[in-house]
Amino acid sequence: MRSLQLSLVTSSGILLASKPEILTEMQHILASSLISAIITFAKEVHRQELQSISYHDKNISFVQIYDFIIIIETKVEETLFSDRQLAQIIEQIRISAEPLLSERDPDLLSEGESALILEHTLHDMSNLPLFFAKNPLISSEPLLFSLVKFDETDIEIIETVGKKEDANEILDMLKKYNLNVEFEGELSGILLLTPEKKYSALVIVNAQGPQTILGILRFPRELDYIAFRIFPLIQEKLKIISEQDNQLEMLEILDIIQNIEDPGNHFSTVDIEDLSLAFLKNAIGGKLDSILYPIITGENVIIVGDKLTSRLVIDTLSIFNQHIASEIIRWMDDEIDEVNLDTGLFGMSLTQFEKLNSSEKIPEEATIVNLIEGETKGHKESNHFIALLDKLKDQDLDKASVVIFNELRKLVSMSYIITSFSLYDKEQTEMLFRNLFQHSGFPASFVNKATELALKRNPLLTKIV
Repeated sequence: MRSLQLSLVTSSGILLASKPEILTEMQHILASSLISAIITFAKEVHRQELQSISYHDKNISFVQIYDFIIIIETKVEETLFSDRQLAQIIEQIRISAEPLLSERDPDLLSEGESALILEHTLHDMSNLPLFFAKNPLISSEPLLFSLVKFDETDIEIIETVGKKEDANEILDMLKKYNLNVEFEGELSGILLLTPEKKYSALVIVNAQGPQTILGILRFPRELDYIAFRIFPLIQEKLKIISEQDNQLEMLEILDIIQNIEDPGNHFSTVDIEDLSLAFLKNAIGGKLDSILYPIITGENVIIVGDKLTSRLVIDTLSIFNQHIASEIIRWMDDEIDEVNLDTGLFGMSLTQFEKLNSSEKIPEEATIVNLIEGETKGHKESNHFIALLDKLKDQDLDKASVVIFNELRKLVSMSYIITSFSLYDKEQTEMLFRNLFQHSGFPASFVNKATELALKRNPLLTKIV
């Protein structure tokens, strides 16, 4: 993760807290006071808000919240945030910190309370994909177990790298499944939360006859969101390794996955100057709810229309796709017909669509949005997110994107909880699902989306759901 320093100061320049804590506190107090004076000068003389400055070896940005200022510091030599990224960071800080600073008196806010507010804000920001390294899983801990299942209730471990105790929950879970049958023939990944150990894990299964080789990457919960999002890339990489049949050792495979690159989400690269949620509603019309469901679950959606409108629709729809790495092709030229259309978001002309459809390359289950004829073929509804879109449709898209991102993050959290259900037997799992539907506070369509996403990340769930 990029190094990031947050400081909370009063509008008069008094430092309340910094996270992470810094050694040269006196210098920081003086710098904070200077920065506060510069902000005040900009307001009074130039009559405008100052958003960022650079000095010495730092880039400084500011978020004004009530009678407080949150100062964001990054190192000059590190990769600079783009204007879009900075706008999203500031909006995320505002959403996280504003409720905690509401009606607070700067003179009465203690150092401990201030530190807790910054910790809460940093925790929320840690889930933004903007901050993670190019190879986000590089810091995960690899474990390896070679297993032989010798009866219906137990497994024998014949070789290990790492301690068995570090993976007891996972190994106990796998005793319930015949991995040699479930995953025979190719490498497969399982992503799941382990509630007792408070870490998450990516399990890679290589079933070889009577022996199963299990590779596990344990990673801290801060990486939950990013591992969830890039899981489709991990599965694709495992599929490629399987097809190459080059007999890589499991530790070599774990190393490849640890070094997998995160390309970032499509929306973070979109120029939003000509986009709005209101445009999306006008372009698609009343069937938008049945389009959001497959967008959010990473299934295939095909937009048929002219090039400009199709690209604008896809760029705007990608706001609901920030939590998942899926194929996005804004426009398929007529000569392109070899793309896998099973999952992802694709734009194309009516001519190209008819050509692909006549050759049976358009999957039967695909959601199809025909902008030319005003028709949509879709079956599942997304009540929660369509209500959110209606609420945000007239707002600035940068601000709306952070609100939507936070809802997607809740979806990811629920999906992670569901991945852990494979640790339990069928009766316990059914009870957990009933509780989720009855007491989560979200509509059934929200829980259904979380379940679909969980099933794609933990295929063992299909045996008990």
